[in-house]
Amino acid sequence: MYNLLVVDDEEIAIRGIVEGIDWSTLPISNIYTAYDAEEAQAILSEHTIHILLSDIDMPNLSGIDLLEWVNEHSPSSVTIFLTGHADFKYAQQAVQLDCFDYLLKPIDHNALKACVHEALAKVRDLEQLAKIRGTYSLFYEQWNKQRPILIERFWQDVLHYRLSAAPKQLDDALQTYGLPLQADSPLRVVLISIEQWREEWSARDEEIMIYGIKNAAEELVLQDSPGHIVQDGSGILYALFYGCEDREELTVEFISERCKTFIDQCKRMLNCSLSCYIGESGQVKQLRAAVQGLLSMERSNISNTCAILRERDHMPEHGLSVPQAVPFSDWSLLLESGKQAELSQRIDECFDLMQESKVDYTYMASFYYGYMNMLFQWLNKKSVQMTDVFKHREWEAGENILKSLPRMRTWTQQLSLQITEYANRNGKDVSQVVEKVQRYMEEHLGEEFSREQAAEAVYLNPAYLSRLFRRETGYSLTDYLVRIRIAKARVELEKTNHRVSDVAINVGYGNFSHFSKLFKKTTGLTPQEYRKKFQNV
Repeated sequence: MYNLLVVDDEEIAIRGIVEGIDWSTLPISNIYTAYDAEEAQAILSEHTIHILLSDIDMPNLSGIDLLEWVNEHSPSSVTIFLTGHADFKYAQQAVQLDCFDYLLKPIDHNALKACVHEALAKVRDLEQLAKIRGTYSLFYEQWNKQRPILIERFWQDVLHYRLSAAPKQLDDALQTYGLPLQADSPLRVVLISIEQWREEWSARDEEIMIYGIKNAAEELVLQDSPGHIVQDGSGILYALFYGCEDREELTVEFISERCKTFIDQCKRMLNCSLSCYIGESGQVKQLRAAVQGLLSMERSNISNTCAILRERDHMPEHGLSVPQAVPFSDWSLLLESGKQAELSQRIDECFDLMQESKVDYTYMASFYYGYMNMLFQWLNKKSVQMTDVFKHREWEAGENILKSLPRMRTWTQQLSLQITEYANRNGKDVSQVVEKVQRYMEEHLGEEFSREQAAEAVYLNPAYLSRLFRRETGYSLTDYLVRIRIAKARVELEKTNHRVSDVAINVGYGNFSHFSKLFKKTTGLTPQEYRKKFQNV
């Protein structure tokens, strides 16, 4: 239902319209009246008025003045003018102000009713238009919220050849995403390479940390400059600077200062080492080539960490000394004799020389394959499988190790430590200390075990004892204790008629449910099933 407002300075005119016309056949619920423009404005401010019937010639403010006010304060109202003046000037002003109709007095009531009926159709059209605009505004707001993600996906599509880099297609896409660029617009790329985390992260935690680095890059590298941070699928980030040739603050020097702050903050706050590779200014359509050039720089850089490297300075270096061939045969002898400390020192000396010589990616790849060949030969001579020593296939260094000298050093030391520990553990009997701890555990099998008490029995620090025990037996203290407890429980279940709960207590488990779970985990059977199957009494 709709509201109607009649405005006229003559009461008889108002009464004629309100009472002389049968409005019941039209969807009008309320009819308001006003005797001047000021009173009409008050009603319009208080109520929603859909149809306004107004005289033009009124004291103080005219109907034309009222329509101007209505257009500003109640634009959804549809106005019909009623006047006794056939002056073209009035009609012209009314049309200019978007008046719906202009009727001359005396007015035929049927004609006025028909005109209001048509005006209501316009009101409905305006309501429908308002709904459409509301829906559009909602979708536009949602699109605007998602726009940064959509823009990042657009750049990812360009980089990975999912979107053509032809100028016409680029221009259309850039316009679609509202980017102030064209295919030939200037663009500068900064590649952000995460080199090493200072803590071990799960895959999910690392993803969260990369998100934190991305936000830091937006704040510290881009700052207020037009551009975008794009994350590649491989974990590399790209800072794209738009219109770099037109802005003084986007010179290489300014960006270098920002990158320095960014690297320092990430090192201090996010526990990671990263480097920034600053490309030369190019065009949007040349983005892929620019990125490939920076990736080549990153791949060749294995000596510098937490560094800022500029493409303009990246020239092949000649005349550098190349370190002598790595003495892998000597390293193999150190492995054979289990001299881990000396081997570790030799490895550090080798990598120090590589650092001084600024070896390239090719040399690093050669080192990797030479080192792996030495390990394979040594293990083959011992008839040991690679997976027996490296349970998690640690030898698979991958591309990231080959791109970083510090990472390669850490990886080499790690593998050397693992293989010498394996050789020591499997090449000789356990030490007297570990043997004494094993006897202590067997003698106190039915008691609650304490690592501290076991360490006190052999006069060692508890943490050191744990490492020593694992290194020499291959088991943690807890795992070894479970093994001997379950072994004794199996004997009792086979050889005696003791209740299962008593067997559990005898081997140190006061909680029967816990004992039953451990027993089944170790043997594949519950204690009752095991007794039924193996008891000899």
